[in-house]
Amino acid sequence: MSEIEKLLQVQELDVQLREMERELEDIPARKGEEQERLKDHKEALAEAQEALKKLQAELRQNEGEGEAFEEKIARLRTQQMQLKTNKEFKAMESEIDAVKEQISRLEDRELEIMESIEAAQADMAQRVAELKEEESAVGEDMKVLDERVAGIEQEVEAIRRQRDDAASPVNPDWLRRYDRLRSRRVPVVVELVDGVCGGCHLQLPPYIINDTKKKDVLVSCPFCGRIVY
Repeated sequence: MSEIEKLLQVQELDVQLREMERELEDIPARKGEEQERLKDHKEALAEAQEALKKLQAELRQNEGEGEAFEEKIARLRTQQMQLKTNKEFKAMESEIDAVKEQISRLEDRELEIMESIEAAQADMAQRVAELKEEESAVGEDMKVLDERVAGIEQEVEAIRRQRDDAASPVNPDWLRRYDRLRSRRVPVVVELVDGVCGGCHLQLPPYIINDTKKKDVLVSCPFCGRIVY
């Protein structure tokens, strides 16, 4: 096997490692996207909870106002019993009737609020169910991603061992050259096609093309520095 063929084997394993490492790097972002799926559901639930709280607060306020009016009527009734003239009695009765109308309006509003509370409670229950369902789905997806991470890490470990085995018989000078380029050029080892570098796609001088025909001679592209064959 020629040195180029040995390097090509190493490069193929490096490509696999690079792809797997990129996938590992992407998984945290994918997990973030999964968590983002819950955001809208959580916000919708929070809005439903807030709407329910406001209605409940309004109901308590409405009930408090009703109780205050009832107490007012009781006071007016007591005062009415102490009045001496029929005119004063009727005037007080009119005032009591006015308070009763306010109570009636509060009772009507109380019914409306209670209906709204029932609807809000149903809406909140639906939001809770939807959030739980989405949390379950996200949990499953996160589990799949965690399993994928574990699987990739095992594959990476195995391929790195293969890479070490494949690199051991390579000419040390060639391997050092390859490793130096690997951080800046991908791929490092490229084929000449009609005298054109497979990396930078520039036409190479004839002497370079001739050198590639020599067996086990390290030839580099004068433009991009890649190893050519």
